[in-house]
Amino acid sequence: LFRSPKRGAQFLTEFAPLCRISCSDGEEYTINSCIRGRLLEVNENILRNPALLQQKPSTDGYIAVVLPKFEESKTITQDLLTQEEYEDVLSKRSDTMSDKS
Repeated sequence: LFRSPKRGAQFLTEFAPLCRISCSDGEEYTINSCIRGRLLEVNENILRNPALLQQKPSTDGYIAVVLPKFEESKTITQDLLTQEEYEDVLSKRSDTMSDKS
């Protein structure tokens, strides 16, 4: 994970890398910010316990806290998925992966 002090927090673009995830199968994924804003916090708990990313993605498994500019926050949040929509995407993705194996 890329670290940043809270005071004078680093400004991120939507394409700024937050972290790189290395999987047990050798695949690597770079996770980008996806929104413009200030990096307030990096969750260092996932360094010690990477399983949190899968086990508790909505709580303890977060990667970082990014604060968008106030004037951009409404635009950003209106495009987010609801919990139900997100679970539907995960279900479809799981079904697709099952079909391939």
